[in-house]
Amino acid sequence: MTGQRGRLGRAAVRAALGLLTTAATVLLWAPTAAATPESDAADAISAAWDAAGGDNSELGARQGDVYPIGDGFAEDFAGGKMFYTPATGARAMYGAVLQKYESLGGPADSDLGFPNVDEAPGLASPDSRSITFDAADHPVIFYTPEHGAFVVRGAINAAWDKLGSSSGTLGVPVADETTDGDVITQKFSGGQVSWNRVTKAFSTDPPELAGDLKDLQVPVDATAAINRAWRAAGGASGPLGAKQGDQYTVGTDGAGQDFAGGKVFFSPDTGANAVSGEVLAKYESLGGPAGSDLGFPVSSEADGPIPGSRVSTFSGEDKPVIFFSPDHGAFVVRGAMKVAWDKLGGAAGKLGAPVGDQSVDGNVVSQKFTGGTISWDRVANRFSTDPENLAGQLAGLQVPGQNAPSGPALSHHGGGGTGFSWHWWWLAAALAALVLLPLLAGLWWQRRRKAERFLLRRNGRRRATAGAVANGAAPGTGYDTEDDERWSAEPGEPGTTVRLSRFPGSYGEEPGDYGEEPGSYGEEPGGYGEEPGGYGEQPGGPPSGVDLFGGTEPDDSWMPAPGGSAGGFGEAPVDDARADELEEAEDPDAVDTAPTRIPTASEVQGPSEPQTGRHAALGADDDAVPESPGYDGEVYPAVHLPLDDPYQAPEGYPVKANTVSGLYYTPDSPAYYEKAAEIWFASEEVAQFNGFVRAD
Repeated sequence: MTGQRGRLGRAAVRAALGLLTTAATVLLWAPTAAATPESDAADAISAAWDAAGGDNSELGARQGDVYPIGDGFAEDFAGGKMFYTPATGARAMYGAVLQKYESLGGPADSDLGFPNVDEAPGLASPDSRSITFDAADHPVIFYTPEHGAFVVRGAINAAWDKLGSSSGTLGVPVADETTDGDVITQKFSGGQVSWNRVTKAFSTDPPELAGDLKDLQVPVDATAAINRAWRAAGGASGPLGAKQGDQYTVGTDGAGQDFAGGKVFFSPDTGANAVSGEVLAKYESLGGPAGSDLGFPVSSEADGPIPGSRVSTFSGEDKPVIFFSPDHGAFVVRGAMKVAWDKLGGAAGKLGAPVGDQSVDGNVVSQKFTGGTISWDRVANRFSTDPENLAGQLAGLQVPGQNAPSGPALSHHGGGGTGFSWHWWWLAAALAALVLLPLLAGLWWQRRRKAERFLLRRNGRRRATAGAVANGAAPGTGYDTEDDERWSAEPGEPGTTVRLSRFPGSYGEEPGDYGEEPGSYGEEPGGYGEEPGGYGEQPGGPPSGVDLFGGTEPDDSWMPAPGGSAGGFGEAPVDDARADELEEAEDPDAVDTAPTRIPTASEVQGPSEPQTGRHAALGADDDAVPESPGYDGEVYPAVHLPLDDPYQAPEGYPVKANTVSGLYYTPDSPAYYEKAAEIWFASEEVAQFNGFVRAD
């Protein structure tokens, strides 16, 4: 029983301790939970007021509680106000300076921001007053009893500080800044300072002060620039009206700010410029600064020359503008149309305001205006107009990015001229020809020399083959002269095998014409096609019973004499060594140009002895059948046309070649199975003999 009472007692103690802990936690957290931004502002303002002397301070007694304003808080006092944000703290302001601040919109509706110091006496005199604010361009309100309170900010404030501020040469401000186009100016008691926002250059009055500002750099700040454009447009009371929302990013390095009546767009290259109303609607319908080729505005929207008109210029390469007139609306004028329109006086000239955007018909760009039409031919770089009497004013007009007009401008109803006109691409074509013609000539010369070497080697081998036939070799070791069909198979004969030549002028072009080298077939007496009995058009070719591929025994009536060439082949066979020498003779000047003596028939054939026929060897056994050295009696051509499947190799022809590139491929070539064959060879040697080169 005693143990049970002890356990109950300990439980009661634990419960009591838990309640005490909970109560202490609630009491400790209660002040923190009750703290709000407004209470923080009230505490900070109260502390600052007490430190200044409370009711006995310049502010005097409290008048009401803390209230929110803009991004912070404020509290009214009998002699002034205090403003608070967590970033700036509680700051006091009085009298004329406070009146100026609130006349511009105060912390809620101006672009000054919140004060970041208490109002204090200025440097000019004990009666002067000044206070600074937390806006990006570091504005200050400076007051003197003689001139009043004015804002000095941005580039003008930087120059004023550089020249000694209110105690320097310029003295104190006597007016707020003014804007005239790209130039901002402010007057002081000792002169004035001007700054061009485009050139970033200062000018002063007196002029000698400008030398001290030559190296002064003004930081580029998007917010400060947007605020400056808004002020130049009239601030809250101007067409833009009050600010709406926060600043936002446009593109990669641009910015924008919405206002009740329009927008301000900023980029580092163009600065900040305002666009509003119908001009803004047209601009955004085309994509605005990020979605169109108009670019950012380079100047704020301004009044046009026609009553009620508005115009804004943009940074696009062809200098576009958007022009609005109450009667016709807003349209873009750009490029050649803009150049001609400006030349004719713009909207205030004879053409008047645009009534539509430009249109393109082929090479002609046209745009209609209230007073007529402008057309421009982009190829001829020529203007025409309607009415036609305007065309004369456009003669010689230069369009940026284009050549000067090649002739006088045409009226819209006039015909085109037929005179000579220069085109830039002629020069490009001439330069290309100067480069390409020597290159092509070199390639042609190299190809010709290669063909000559090939023909000389081939003709020598043919003569040697013919000599072998004459001396007893099988006729099949010669070459096919039966026809000249090298590329096409006879109907019904797929896979026909043929001889191949890659060079024009080689054998097979005309009957009996086998090249251009001296001594080649068809040139020397006794060559094919010149004397009776030679191959070609003349009668008396080889006996019809002779099969050059080894079928029928040759007739001894056309066999050559012992030791001679094959009848009338024209000259002694040229061996391979001579052909190799020609291949090595790359320098044309190194060639021996002395005439080559042609051996006589007696020198070639040896002692003259009776023959039984023009091509018969003396003493030959008419009954003996000559044996073909190194052949089995059946000769197959070394070249084969592609099968129906150009990737399938014909049996016995493993080497494929491309007649365009001049390359051949063996089965071990990397691209062998990727390339379609245009011709097949029995071996690499045959491919090389026909002038092809092995693919790497």
